[in-house]
Amino acid sequence: MFPSWLLLIPGIIAYNVPFMNSAEVSHSGPSSSAETAADENSEVHRDKRAFFYPQFQYFSNNLLIAPEHPNEYMKKWLTYEHNRYRRMVPASDMNMLYWSEELAASAQRHANTCDFRHSRGRVNVGENIWAAPYSNYSEAISIWFNEVHNPRCGCNHAYKHCCGHYVQVVWAKTNLVGCGFARCRDVQGLFGRGHRNVFVCHYNPQGNTVFVTGSGQLYAVPAFTWAPGNKGRCSDCPPSAPACFQGLCYMPTEQQYSTQNCSTTTPAVILTYVSALREEIRVGDRQPAPPAATRRDALTTATTPHTRNITPPHAQLPPFRGYVT
Repeated sequence: MFPSWLLLIPGIIAYNVPFMNSAEVSHSGPSSSAETAADENSEVHRDKRAFFYPQFQYFSNNLLIAPEHPNEYMKKWLTYEHNRYRRMVPASDMNMLYWSEELAASAQRHANTCDFRHSRGRVNVGENIWAAPYSNYSEAISIWFNEVHNPRCGCNHAYKHCCGHYVQVVWAKTNLVGCGFARCRDVQGLFGRGHRNVFVCHYNPQGNTVFVTGSGQLYAVPAFTWAPGNKGRCSDCPPSAPACFQGLCYMPTEQQYSTQNCSTTTPAVILTYVSALREEIRVGDRQPAPPAATRRDALTTATTPHTRNITPPHAQLPPFRGYVT
């Protein structure tokens, strides 16, 4: 039997934590143990840092108030918002995202734990987390994306601790997303800040890849291939997604297409539709528009060429070429 006064410790700690009424996003950082143990010239994915938080087991059993699975409208809207931001970066190989029920289920499971720390045991699945005292999680994707504009970060469109969420949102090879939301009495890692809400998105394939070079240094792979003026959008679309719509690569269900000159900035492939495309790839005016109160016009910048070499390229960062709309 432990002394009853021990039960007062959580309350004392919570009392001394200032209340915050703004949204929070999960931290990310290097996993030193994984990087140290990695073989030479090996590819590693940066694990999200699980910072030390006070743990009180009897708190974690009853934090969930209710899970809130996205309805059909929100599934389409969340997919559209991700694709809207992905269209903003000047990439030549950016895949279109599709909604995945499997990823949504795994994201919902972690949201239901009311834990602000990143989940464990994910295989090739990226994870972004948002938490706030309010339930309007529509701003989460905007917050993640706009990490690139943090002047103190210097994000070069490759993994850094301060912009890992942005890099995952615009990771070109990612083509599946699924999200979940939960209302909680409190959130592990944010104890003492009142009733919180947790929003989690899972991505496949996972982004934020780094290589361990022969000298033991870490090289962060750029999130996408930069599309200079002489190449254009969709000029590097993979064979699995050869068609182009508004700067995003995808695989249509039925089509007849003709290839244009890839040296222009027009899409590399023009489709003549034989039948309607699947609902999940109907973007733009065919998707439900985001609520006016949450619509954001984010900015974009140039990026470095996408490469999977284990030796960092010697080329300088391409000059800033203006914002892309």
